[in-house]
Amino acid sequence: MIVPMKKVTFIGMDTQKEQFLRRLQEVGVTHLIHPPEPLEEQELAKKLARVTETRKFLAPRNPGKKADKPLTARAICEARENLSQREARLQTEIASLKKEISLQEAWGNFQVDEVESLREKGLYVGFFRVSSRTFDSLTLDNLYHEVISAGRGEIRFVVVSTEPPDLGIPEEKIPGLSLSSLHEKLSADMEGLEEIKKEYTRLASHLETLISSETELTDLLEYQRAVLNAGTELEGRLFIIRCWSPLPEDELMKRIGRSISLYHYSEEPSEDERVPVLLENRPLFESGEDLVKVYSHPGYQDFDPSGLVLYCFAVFFGMIVGDAGYGVTLLAITFLLKKKFRSSSPFAVRFFRLMYLVGLSTTIYGILSAGYFGIRIAPENLLSRIAVLDFNTKEGQNQIMLLSIIFGMIHISMSLIIKFRNSRDYAALGWVPVIWGGYFLISSRMGKGMDNPIALYVMLLGLLMVFLFSSKRKNIFLRLLEGLNGLLGIVQIFSDVLSYLRLFALGIATVYMAQTFNMLAGNIVQGLSWVGYLLAIPLLFAGHLVNLMLAIMGGVIHGLRLNFLEWYRWCFEGDGLVYRPFRRMKGHD
Repeated sequence: MIVPMKKVTFIGMDTQKEQFLRRLQEVGVTHLIHPPEPLEEQELAKKLARVTETRKFLAPRNPGKKADKPLTARAICEARENLSQREARLQTEIASLKKEISLQEAWGNFQVDEVESLREKGLYVGFFRVSSRTFDSLTLDNLYHEVISAGRGEIRFVVVSTEPPDLGIPEEKIPGLSLSSLHEKLSADMEGLEEIKKEYTRLASHLETLISSETELTDLLEYQRAVLNAGTELEGRLFIIRCWSPLPEDELMKRIGRSISLYHYSEEPSEDERVPVLLENRPLFESGEDLVKVYSHPGYQDFDPSGLVLYCFAVFFGMIVGDAGYGVTLLAITFLLKKKFRSSSPFAVRFFRLMYLVGLSTTIYGILSAGYFGIRIAPENLLSRIAVLDFNTKEGQNQIMLLSIIFGMIHISMSLIIKFRNSRDYAALGWVPVIWGGYFLISSRMGKGMDNPIALYVMLLGLLMVFLFSSKRKNIFLRLLEGLNGLLGIVQIFSDVLSYLRLFALGIATVYMAQTFNMLAGNIVQGLSWVGYLLAIPLLFAGHLVNLMLAIMGGVIHGLRLNFLEWYRWCFEGDGLVYRPFRRMKGHD
C-alpha cells in the first residue's frame, strides 16, 4: 500500500537550526521539502563525486583482502587519477607504436642510423611503395634498387644513388626507429600497463576506506543541503523547515525529543502537491515493489499495484516458460543461489521470494500442461492424467490459446474496474461489459452458430456507457463528438486483449524447441549406438540450457510488458516522487 503522508512544518530559533537538523537526520524518517532549485555545497559535491567515481572504478578490482598500510580517501583518489593519466598516455603511445610497426614490418628490420649515415656521406637512399603495374612501368635500369617485399598487388623497393632520381612517385616515410627498437618499446609500454593494473589492485584493497568516506560525505552533503535550503523569517532569527512524514506528528515529535524549543504543526497534503511515495507491503507482496519500480513509481494519488503486478507476472511467466522440468530447475537454482549467497538484505530477500514464486508458477503450469523437458507423456501415465491442457494436440492448443485470451480479458477488466474505483470513470467501467459481452457473442456465433441476445445487449449497454460518459462537457454537440471519439477505444481494447496471445505463442515455442532438441539427441543415439550418447548428452544439456535462457528472457520481458503496457494503460498514472528520507547512511549497499 501507499503509506499516508503528513506535511509537517517546524519553526524554531535560528541558533538551534543546525542542532535540530542533526537530530532530524538521526531520526531519519522525514522527506525534506526543498525549493525547486535547491542550493548545493558545490565543493562538497565535487569531493563526493570524486570518491564515488574512484570507488566504482576500483570495486571490480578488489582483491578481497585489506591493505597493510592505511591510506586516506584523498590519497587513494589522487593515486588512481595519476595512474589513469599514465595509463591513457601509455595506451596512446602503444596505439602509435603498433601503427609504426605495421608500416615498418614490410621493410624488415634494419638500423635507421645506418641509413642516415649513408645519406650523410652523399648517397641518396629512397624508400618507395607502388602497385605492381606502376612498378613495371618504371625505368630502373640505370638505378641500383632492391625489392624488399611484394604482395597484395604492392611492391616495396629501395633505391640507392648519388642523386635523387625523378621517378614521378612519392617517397615513403619510414619511422625513426628500427623494427626491433619499436618492438622493445612496445614491450616496455605493455609491461607498464600491467604494472598499472597491479597498482589498481593494490589501491582496491583500500575499498572500505572509500566506502566509509563516501558514506560520511553523503551524510554531510545532505546535512549541508538541508541547512542551505531551510527557510527563514524575522530577518533570519527564525528557521522554517517543511517536510513529509509517514509518522503521525506526535510520534515524530517523540522521536525527535524535547531538547529543542520548536513550534510545529501538521496538515494533510492537497491534491495539487507532489507528495513523496513510500510503498509498504506484507511479505507476500513485497517483491512486487521491485517489479513496479522497473517501469515507474506510482503517484501519491495512484494505487499501489505491487501485489497485482507480482502475481500476474508470476502467472504470465509460468505460462511462457510452461515446463515443469524447467520450473523445478529454477527452484533448484534459486535454492543453491540462496544457500551460496547468504544475504539478509531486504532486496535479496525479495529477489529470492520472487524467484521461488516464478519457479513454483512454472512448475504448476507445466504439470497442468504435461510439460516435462519436452518429453511426450503416454496417455496412460499418471502425469498425463492429471494434465488439463496439452500442447501436443490441436484441441489442446486451441484451449491454451483461448485461456490466454481469457486471462487478458480478466487482466484488463481488473484494470478498468480499478480506474472506475479510483476516479469514478463510468466510461472505463463501460468497457468491461463490452469486453465480456463481445466475447460471449463471438464465441456463441463461432462455436455454436447461434445468436446470444443477452451478450449482445450487455455489449451494447457497455458501448452506450462509453458514449455517454467519455466527455464531461456541458455543450451537447461537443459531448456527442467526444462520445463518438471515445467509442474508437474499442480498437485499443481489442488489440490489448489479443496481445495476450503472446502467452500461447511463446509457450508453444518453448515446447517445440525442447522437443526439437530431444528429437536431435534421439536421432544421434539411434544412428551411432552407444557412441551417440557421448554426443547426445552434451547436445541435450546445451539445447535445454539455451531454451531455458530464452524462455526466461521471454517470461521476464513479456510478463512485465503485459503489466506495464496493456494493463497500466487503463488504470495507472505513475511518475511519482520517490520517498527519500533525510537520514544518516549506515553503510553502502
